[in-house]
Amino acid sequence: MREEIEIQGHKVVFKTLTWGAKQEALREATEWRRGNSGELEPDVDPWRLNDLMLLGSVEEWDLVDESGEPVPLTIEGLHGLEPRLAEELIAEMLDLNGVTGAERKKS
Repeated sequence: MREEIEIQGHKVVFKTLTWGAKQEALREATEWRRGNSGELEPDVDPWRLNDLMLLGSVEEWDLVDESGEPVPLTIEGLHGLEPRLAEELIAEMLDLNGVTGAERKKS
């Protein structure tokens, strides 16, 4: 499913992530560490997971930087966004992909 929305005056086109794309993002954002019990335990970096899911879900946007150049749809481009804009993009992506707060806490 594709959805075009406006966020802070910017056009953003999202697509729904496939189950496999969600799993791939989670795998890439997870490191396995030995816990106190000696068992391997997942350690999910929620910031990395947000970045990966956002990059997989946003198909296009009309964002430009201070000099009027298009902001690339890359990790670097995401990291250069104003925090409120990034948070709104993440919230929309999570809603579109049916990821709840409870699911995020389980990760």
